[in-house]
Amino acid sequence: MIKSIRYFLLISLLVSITLASAINGIGNYLLDEQVVQPFLDSQLVRISSLIDVLYQSATIHHEPNMEINNLLINNQDTSSEKFIFQVWDQSGKQILSSPNKIHISLHNVPLGFSDQIIEDNDWRTYSYFNKQYKVKIVVAELYNLRRELADDIAHSNANILLITYPVFGILVWFIISFALRSITRVTSEISNRASTFLEPVRLTEIPIEIKPLVAELNRLFIRLKSAFERNKRFAADAAHELKTPLAALKTHVQVALNSDNEADKVKALDKVIESVNRSSHVVTQLLTLSRLGDEEGLSDIKPLNLHKLALEIIAYLAPHALEKNIEIELAPPPADPTVLGNDTALGILIRNIVDNAIRYTPPGGSVKVAVIDADQKIVFRVTDTGPGIPPELRERVFERFYRILGTKASGSGLGLAIVSQISALHHADIAISSPTNGTGLQFDVAFPRLPA
Repeated sequence: MIKSIRYFLLISLLVSITLASAINGIGNYLLDEQVVQPFLDSQLVRISSLIDVLYQSATIHHEPNMEINNLLINNQDTSSEKFIFQVWDQSGKQILSSPNKIHISLHNVPLGFSDQIIEDNDWRTYSYFNKQYKVKIVVAELYNLRRELADDIAHSNANILLITYPVFGILVWFIISFALRSITRVTSEISNRASTFLEPVRLTEIPIEIKPLVAELNRLFIRLKSAFERNKRFAADAAHELKTPLAALKTHVQVALNSDNEADKVKALDKVIESVNRSSHVVTQLLTLSRLGDEEGLSDIKPLNLHKLALEIIAYLAPHALEKNIEIELAPPPADPTVLGNDTALGILIRNIVDNAIRYTPPGGSVKVAVIDADQKIVFRVTDTGPGIPPELRERVFERFYRILGTKASGSGLGLAIVSQISALHHADIAISSPTNGTGLQFDVAFPRLPA
């Protein structure tokens, strides 16, 4: 586990630089035969050419051999013990040599380049035969010189690395610190926030590598803000909605306690039960509404048979309809009544719509439920014979706690708000209209067709 990105990057980069420099130094040292050796061999060729030219010039001008030797010494550092040259005539007589190593004979050295062991030392030789003057020119160089040159190069590379290593460390430290400055800025912004401030973090001037992290953090803030708002709204709604039923409950209990008439006492207790039922319904609706957050409402999405789900809900609500002498009917299903959604949420949607229709339909009326295949939509339709909703109020009925004036049916004013929220989570469209016969209300929820 990486405890510090800063130190991890610093150490990793410095180790990488060290390894790269070491590999480069070893490579240079091992490749000296391909780079240094050809260069030094070319030096031997140039020196032999120089000796050849000087020898020809001295011969033309009939200069003594000593003069030629002095001239060579002035043009090349031939006095070093690590370098020797000799000139031999065709009869095997040495006619010229460098002033050092006079006793070493290079007469038998083959033409061209060769490696020779002379007096227990490794020599690199180059021999050239001048056909015009019939002389053999031989130059030789100790291999130690070449090895020393390679060692000098390796030492120089190592010294440069040692000198520049602290500079690399400082530069890498500042570069990493500059790169991590945006993370520090985001950290500072979040740490200085109040616990209730859940606005998204600004994404400006943030590197693309940490933008996904900040974006996910912003989504978390949005979800937390939504959850806090729902909890706050639930507390306010519960206090608002339960105040009246509890007050009525208290009044009916007092009436029952103070009444000497058995009939009045029973009537008051019936009112108590009615108030308890209404309070229980309000609490259930409030809990449902509070749980329908954007991040939780569709936690388990799958293909669902909308007709089958409607059948189950209607079977549950049928006794309530029979109590009011209301005829409830479910039309046959279409060829494919499948939609994509959450079965619990869609069950709540169907129950609230059908329950509203039963509540607001007078005794002796009817409620018709159908799942219809309409082009690219699957429509869930509920038609009742109740009083309907005036066109100018059809938008407002989806507001929380809104109830049309004069409504006698019991309710909390939350049912259609829940329906609207579930529909939005399923990308469904709601339409309220009057039936073709002009009596009652037609409620349509159009769901997107399940993709093939």
